[in-house]
Amino acid sequence: MHRRNLIRGAVAAALAPAAVAASGAPAAAARRGAGELPGFDVSNYQRGIDHALAAAQGQRFAVAKAGGCQLAEGPYVTSSYAGHVDGARAAGLRVGHYWMSGDFLAPVAAADYFADHLHDYRPGDVLALDVEVLDDSTRLWDDGDVAAWTHRVRARVGPFVPWFYISTAALRAAAWDRTIASGAHLWAAAWGRNDGTWPGPPDLGGRYPDWAVHQYTSVGSAGGVAPVDLNLARPWAFDVTEPTEPPPATGLPKTSTEQDGVPGPVMWRRAQNWLRIESGYTGPIDGVPGPNTYAALQRNMRNWGYTGPVDGAPGPNTWAAVQRLAAAHGYTGPIDGAMGPHSWRGFARFLNQDRWD
Repeated sequence: MHRRNLIRGAVAAALAPAAVAASGAPAAAARRGAGELPGFDVSNYQRGIDHALAAAQGQRFAVAKAGGCQLAEGPYVTSSYAGHVDGARAAGLRVGHYWMSGDFLAPVAAADYFADHLHDYRPGDVLALDVEVLDDSTRLWDDGDVAAWTHRVRARVGPFVPWFYISTAALRAAAWDRTIASGAHLWAAAWGRNDGTWPGPPDLGGRYPDWAVHQYTSVGSAGGVAPVDLNLARPWAFDVTEPTEPPPATGLPKTSTEQDGVPGPVMWRRAQNWLRIESGYTGPIDGVPGPNTYAALQRNMRNWGYTGPVDGAPGPNTWAAVQRLAAAHGYTGPIDGAMGPHSWRGFARFLNQDRWD
């Protein structure tokens, strides 16, 4: 979403067409499948929504933004979160909680923060991950990130109802095998003309078995508030799931340098493993860089403009090449050979790719 307000939930009761029309849900209800349920998602932008009125209008679920990690100042809890959960539950709506992904917490740490700050979570509630690039973040979480978050939430709360929110354009641009195996229901965002009516089923491009929830407009209204994101959910979207495969085997941990810009042993272990795979490094994966690590780094940096000797003694020319690599992964500062927090963050983002685990 272009606003900070995602993820949703629903009820397992079919609605009569008259109730659907009253809810602000799609006028072309005949095109929908039987039993699909209208609902909405909310954040601070919908702080004044009347959840009881929304329920009377035919809405059946509400998903409240719990917080996120897309802001440079760090993870946070959305100030309207508890009020939305309490209001939706009091109105008899099915309740969901969603987390905004971002650059400033790794997936497992983000899942822990989310689980630690859930408000009135009850078994059967939706727990959703919003995957998009907003605010201070620059990288879309990938298949491994989403799966890691989902597995970690399950480890914290037990079997649950997992939703994975993403635009259909971003969905079609990647593979999501590990996310599918994690049991996450797809919450697909596709607005079409974005005129408040349902544009028909979202185009998944064969990347996911099926959609469970469709966010079809960002200009709807509900509970006396507009604009509101409106959704359709299939009844099975609220089924608790288990993974079809065990969590991926744990390799090297991700480095927090991507978030804090401070290089450390975990970052260098990942660098050594990368250099082992690509550049002939044969030393230990111990996170303590020495001449052998730096020599392999210099060999690799020839791909990024380094023309100096492979002597294991890095200087400004070596680090300028590292900055060019970092620039391909979000670094936007000068190529001056002076590594700082922003340079290290871009380098660490490269190293945090699953292929270097």
